[in-house]
Amino acid sequence: MEKAVKITRAEASIISLMEKFPILSYYANSRGWSFLISWGHRLAGLTLVGYLFAHIYTLSLLFTPATFDADMRLLHNPVFSFLEWALAIPLIFHSLNGGRLVLYELFHVREDGIVIRWAVIFGLIYISTVGSFFIQETSQPSVALFWSITVAISLIAFLIVFNKVWRTGNSILWKLQRITGTFLIPMLSGHMLFMHMNYLTGHDSKTILLRMQDPSIKGMDFVLLIVLLFHAGYGVFSVIADYMKPGTLLKSLTCCVIIAMAISAYFGIRLVVAL
Repeated sequence: MEKAVKITRAEASIISLMEKFPILSYYANSRGWSFLISWGHRLAGLTLVGYLFAHIYTLSLLFTPATFDADMRLLHNPVFSFLEWALAIPLIFHSLNGGRLVLYELFHVREDGIVIRWAVIFGLIYISTVGSFFIQETSQPSVALFWSITVAISLIAFLIVFNKVWRTGNSILWKLQRITGTFLIPMLSGHMLFMHMNYLTGHDSKTILLRMQDPSIKGMDFVLLIVLLFHAGYGVFSVIADYMKPGTLLKSLTCCVIIAMAISAYFGIRLVVAL
C-alpha cells in the first residue's frame, strides 16, 4: 500500500503555481495528477520523436561540412540556444517518469510520492547542469571516460530490467519497450550532457566527424539508433492505439509509423556507416 507523503512548503508552492493554469487545474481536480503526469509523459515522448527526425536531418548535413557549419553559425543565437536547452526538460521528464513506471510495474515500488519527489529533484539538477554548460561553453570532456561510464550504467540497468521483465507474461513488444527504455535513460541523458559540455562537441563539423570515425563510437551510435527508433516507434503506436479502435485507420497509421521509422533508420545508419 502506498504511503502518504507529507508535502513540503516548496512542493506546495509549485503545486499552487501549476493550479493557476486553468487546464492543469481542471484535469488535476477532475482526473488527478497521475492523469496529467501520464499525458505529460506522452507529450514529452512525441516531442522527442519530432526532435529525433530533425536531429537525423541536421546530422545529414555533415556530408557537406561547410553547409553544416554555416547552419550552426546561423543558429548560434540566444533564441536557438534557449530552445536547445529547453529540450532537456521533456528529455529528463520522459526519462525519469519512465524509470518511475519501471520501478512501479516491475519492482513493485509503491512509494510513488517519494519517487516523484526525487525525480523532480534529479530533473532540476540535470536541467540546471545542462544550462550551465550552455553558459560557459568551455568544458572539454574525455570521450573515452565519459562514454565508458555511461555505457556501463546503461548495460547494468539493461541487464537488471531484462532479467526481471522477461519472466512476465506480457507481449514481447511490451517487454522490449521497457528494456529499451531503461537502456535509453542514461544513454540519452548522457548524450545531451556530452553534446553541450563544449559548444564544438555538437556544433562543429570537424569535431563531430573526428569523433564519429572512432569504431567504438560508430558501434555505440548504431546500437543507440536502432534501440531509439524501436522505442520511439512503438511509443507512438501505443499512443495511437490507446485512442483508436482496431480497424483500417489504425492499421494505416501503424504502417505510416513503421515507414517513418524505417526511413529514419535508413538515413541514420547511412550516417553512422558513411561518415
